Amino acid sequence: PRCLRPMSLRLLLPLLLLAACSHPVKEAVSLGEDPDLLGPNITEEIRAGEFRIGSGDQVDVDIWDHTDLSRSYTVAPDGSLFCHLIGTLDAYGLTRTELRDKLTAAYARYLVDPSLDVTVHLSLLRKVTMLGMVAKPGVFPMTTPRTSVLDMIARSGGIATEGDTTGIVVARLVDGEVQVRAYNLDLLFDPEVMGEIQHIPYVQPGDYVYVLRTDLAVYNDYVRAVGETLRAIQFAERDLILAPRVDDEVFGDAF
Repeated sequence: PRCLRPMSLRLLLPLLLLAACSHPVKEAVSLGEDPDLLGPNITEEIRAGEFRIGSGDQVDVDIWDHTDLSRSYTVAPDGSLFCHLIGTLDAYGLTRTELRDKLTAAYARYLVDPSLDVTVHLSLLRKVTMLGMVAKPGVFPMTTPRTSVLDMIARSGGIATEGDTTGIVVARLVDGEVQVRAYNLDLLFDPEVMGEIQHIPYVQPGDYVYVLRTDLAVYNDYVRAVGETLRAIQFAERDLILAPRVDDEVFGDAF
């Protein structure tokens, strides 16, 4: 019967739209490098523009006129490097130049005036994970510590249409705890603040960068959800209205 009919759609729609608009709006966070998010060695590496050698890195040693000694090696988990003829040496924390000088001195004990070059291929552990509203989410290797949030966004194809340039979040493990910071990239290109010093935050190996969705995109999701809810209510209302008619047509006065 009609007395069981759901509440009027005109009364329900404002309530649903009110709920859709009630999500909090993010505050703009100033752009800037946070020293608390930097590890003990990363600051010096950023200044030098070069990673120090770590475990898992591949080291190519090319010794002129000694092709039999020119080989590729992998730094062990403890930071040691075992090279043919000279044995094991400590490579952890060295720059490429420092390692080359150390190898030259070691080979000089066996060769006359050795001339060698060293190429370092970073371990895949030097990576940053890009998530959220970017064109190509994924894991991207780092080749230099002077890699900024903007560099990583560009590598991942840029911010997607529904991405929020005021909501860039960086999550990093610091001293066993996850630290999270948010950045507003719009401030970097705002003419009103161009006279102020702005620092683009650098990423660090192991970082997670997440680009949030715009408030408008989130609101549109709510609107779509409201529309689907209303359609479901309309179908339910129609079933309630038609049910008595179907009973009359099928069963007539049999009952």
